[in-house]
Amino acid sequence: MLKKVIMTLLVFIFYLLQCTLFKTFSLGSVSPNLLLILTFCAGFMGGRKMGMYVGILSGLILDLFYGDVLGFNTLLLLYIGYVNGMFNKMFYDEVITLPLALLVGSQLSYSIIYYVFNFLLRNRLDIGYYFIHIMLPELAYTVIISVLIYRLLLRLNRKLDEIEKRSATKFG
Repeated sequence: MLKKVIMTLLVFIFYLLQCTLFKTFSLGSVSPNLLLILTFCAGFMGGRKMGMYVGILSGLILDLFYGDVLGFNTLLLLYIGYVNGMFNKMFYDEVITLPLALLVGSQLSYSIIYYVFNFLLRNRLDIGYYFIHIMLPELAYTVIISVLIYRLLLRLNRKLDEIEKRSATKFG
């Protein structure tokens, strides 16, 4: 229960940071996708249910404030949280290569699906421009920022696990 409350607060904090601070420090009009990073981390560290929970919250916030269609980002981030949650059994604190590979895959799949449904179906066929000027810079920026955020969320996850274990031994 404590993890869900903290993750809900983190979704709102990450949304505010994404809309304010990181829009100010955008490089070439591209900023990192913090809610995707949070959804990825929640799924990878907490499992499928936690990834889906954070994905739904993150997607709903994006859809309500930025989306043209309600539910598009919600569904997309829900799937990203679910797929990353399937790798929870391979989660080790020390190894960072698997999380980075999963994050790159998540960001690329998010960008490609976003392009297909928001641009390609509207007859905007310049995928080369979109790939070079939007997808790759956003991917690079997201990966760089995610290394820092992943470490912070890893510490938070350890603390929450300790608190859950102490409360389980206290009451169980």
